[in-house]
Amino acid sequence: MFSMASQVTESLAVAATAAAPTKTAAQLITQADINVKDEGLTTPSDGESRDSNDTTFYHQHIERNGERVLVSWTKEEERRVVRKADYLFLPIFALMFTWMAIDRTNVSGVLTSTFLKDTHMTRDQANTGVSLLWFGIVLLEIPSNIILHRVGPHYWIPLQVVVWGVIEVLQMFVKNASGWYAARLFLGLAESGFIPGSLYVLSRWYTQDELASRTTVFFFGPSISAAFGSLISAGALHIEGAGGLYGWQWIFLICGASTIATGLLAFTLVPKSPHDTNRLFGGLVPWSGWLSEREADVFVARIIRADPMKGQAATMSIGLKDITDVLFNWTTWPYLIICLSGLQSAGGLQTWGATIVQSLGFTSIRANLLNAPAPVLASLFGLVLSWFVDRYKRFGYTIMFAAIWTMVGLIALYNLPVTTEASWSFYAAYVVTVAAPSWQPLNVTWLSLNQKTPQKRAIAYAVYIGCSNLGGTYGNQVFRGSDAPLYRRAWAACLALGAVWLTTLIIQTSLFKWSNRRFARNVYEDSSLEAKALYTDRRGRKYRYYW
Repeated sequence: MFSMASQVTESLAVAATAAAPTKTAAQLITQADINVKDEGLTTPSDGESRDSNDTTFYHQHIERNGERVLVSWTKEEERRVVRKADYLFLPIFALMFTWMAIDRTNVSGVLTSTFLKDTHMTRDQANTGVSLLWFGIVLLEIPSNIILHRVGPHYWIPLQVVVWGVIEVLQMFVKNASGWYAARLFLGLAESGFIPGSLYVLSRWYTQDELASRTTVFFFGPSISAAFGSLISAGALHIEGAGGLYGWQWIFLICGASTIATGLLAFTLVPKSPHDTNRLFGGLVPWSGWLSEREADVFVARIIRADPMKGQAATMSIGLKDITDVLFNWTTWPYLIICLSGLQSAGGLQTWGATIVQSLGFTSIRANLLNAPAPVLASLFGLVLSWFVDRYKRFGYTIMFAAIWTMVGLIALYNLPVTTEASWSFYAAYVVTVAAPSWQPLNVTWLSLNQKTPQKRAIAYAVYIGCSNLGGTYGNQVFRGSDAPLYRRAWAACLALGAVWLTTLIIQTSLFKWSNRRFARNVYEDSSLEAKALYTDRRGRKYRYYW
């Protein structure tokens, strides 16, 4: 069920695919006298072959320690090294992302406490602070990613996690609206660039065929973060008064301290490249590592064989043309519209969901506990969708399913009264809406697969996640204090956003299918255009775009 990608580093200069003598899978042939360029190289010795036992061997040149090396391996070896990354590398990023999401959304539990009373704020002022967090993230999204590519993600990403963890803890000292605004803004600035940077890192450690499910695993923790956050909030509110702290102060302290610990763990374990898993603390301290040199060679070779463009250095240069090529490409904008409308069609419930459940007549602790199941269901359903996409490569239809599910739930919420007497029927509709399959990782994967180069992929990640965060500035604002407790205007706004989401999806998928048919006709007339194909199906048919 895994599939996504990340960063290979300086030890991976590129080579391409071809065939070699096949004595054993462990065969390594060094040819130091051949110059290998970053953009890729194809020679008559790369490819695959079979031995007398009909075992398939794959062969691929890589660059290791300045020498050009030919690596030969079997599919079983490849599966073994990928499993190691799945269990020892991917979970670290998923854990960091989980705490990031909890630090963002734990405000839902905070708002069910005495927070507004203790800080002398109104609901709308609290909403403004939440929006400032998303605004802060948007401000530094692209600059943060440029720094990441210059410094290296093994340093930059753990540093970000520690910094925003410290800011999360400092929120426990908020006394008024001004302090709340400042804390949320700086929290957003500290988190800028983490998601697209991490997605880019993963995209350099996994092949395109593994992309959708690994992205879903990366997003799985954040998808259930609302559930974890609700449980943490319920526990923290239960110990209110301990140590002279309010329940909401305990929420910020617990979440912030856990985030700092996760950042330190990431700094200890995240390697610079597959060839550097034997060094801790950013390469400062040697240890045994979780990939041997042979396994690292296989890991690198399989990535380059699948996509020669990934054999570039970790500290990659991104130019202005890369940015403009992404921003002015018509294929980029449907993803952004879907992001801005689809995520926010139910996004406000991340902040105000527990408060709405509490208004049904439940206590603050029980409301947080009741808020936990739906995000878990959404994540599990999202894993099912990712399996479908990995198997059939049909992104548009899959996300449409999630859009229709969400719309049905929102229609029910619009028509049901928010009263204590009808609490369980409304709660059931709320769970159905929030439990709609998690589709964000699929949309991110879809966007990245339709980008040709690593530079464009990195920029596309940053722009998309920037839009996702920009949506947060208004997604929470639909639930205004003046609209409580029925929230008619809020549900109407959510339905309007959902309609835009679904309509754009239909148009986008249709345009990609039309472009592919046109591409097929052009390739029939000029076979050299095949190089522009981004997707080849199991029958060998080439397509200009994934759809």
